[in-house]
Amino acid sequence: MNIAIITEYFPQSEDLEIKGGVEVCAYNEAVELSKYNNITVITSNESGKDDFYIGDIHVICCGNKRDYTQKGSFIKRLKFMKEAYKQACKLKDIDIIIGYNFITYPVAYKSSQKLNIPVVARYHDVWIGRWTKMMGLPGLFGEAMERYILNQDIDLILPVSDYTNKNLQKYTNPEHIKTVHNIVDFPNVTSEKYDKPTISCVARLVDYKRVKDLIKAVCIIKKTIPDIQCKIIGTGPEKDNLIQLTHKLGVDDNIEFMGFVEKHEDVMKVVNSSDVFCLPSVVEGFGIVIIEAISLKTPFVAAEIPPVVEASGRYGGLFYEPRNYEQLADALLKILTDEELYKKLQKEGYAQSKNYSKQAIGEKLNKYKNKLKN
Repeated sequence: MNIAIITEYFPQSEDLEIKGGVEVCAYNEAVELSKYNNITVITSNESGKDDFYIGDIHVICCGNKRDYTQKGSFIKRLKFMKEAYKQACKLKDIDIIIGYNFITYPVAYKSSQKLNIPVVARYHDVWIGRWTKMMGLPGLFGEAMERYILNQDIDLILPVSDYTNKNLQKYTNPEHIKTVHNIVDFPNVTSEKYDKPTISCVARLVDYKRVKDLIKAVCIIKKTIPDIQCKIIGTGPEKDNLIQLTHKLGVDDNIEFMGFVEKHEDVMKVVNSSDVFCLPSVVEGFGIVIIEAISLKTPFVAAEIPPVVEASGRYGGLFYEPRNYEQLADALLKILTDEELYKKLQKEGYAQSKNYSKQAIGEKLNKYKNKLKN
């Protein structure tokens, strides 16, 4: 089949500079689907290129050049939606069109009507009722847009978890919803453990990722493990506030803000070299980085939210009450100081990670899309 994917962001070269979970999902699935189909991706213009290829995937960049963002940029995002729609309507002989996030669902839907083809929404999380809490006033637009798209006749909605599936059923036709978990392209990296006890975290620096809880936990852990280190990978609007918190708590020597790490392989080297991985986020569609961590035999500590519990099966790490940084500190200390527990988590986590092979998920995606064409 000829499949069009519309995603706000996508790697801009074969170096695979990936910044967010939706982008990881779109890329991994484009690669797998390209084994069976012809794939065209419509995305933002981050590099200044009009179009290029990654393997067999044709990537078309639309609109003016703009930087990656996960918050704000309201006007720029509206312009991207308009340009993506124009570009999609120019495509020839497309069989199915897929949207990968909130601002691309309406684009994919309207394009499918114009082209008279089925539309698919790859769904990561339901934010209805939470938009303004998470995003402030701009969230009103997101709330309206999500309610709008779930009221349309979407041919197939593919949530990344049963948790998201259950939430979707409140707002749209359950018969059109099929859970397909995220692909994990298991990182093949080798690196030595850091000399000092180290926690790693990979997250956008936005409020709901709760990186501030991790910083507060490090302050507590420092009393027991004075040389504890914490490496935080990611960028976002909360960076300055987080740096100020680090100064205030006196943990400047313990925390390193690594910013955006361009190559995914280098991100995974940091996770592999760490003693424990932490995901303090209270909003996740799936938590793919948790699976990547346990595939590297790096145990995790995460806020106990349903999508991450589902993804891990409660194997390979410990959970704590969301936003409770004291519990977070206790869980991290347990893993860092209990050798028997550490080895148990490594073994069971590694076994759990194998449930997300790209071949199994790719075949499932292809099966559902073939049913749409038929």
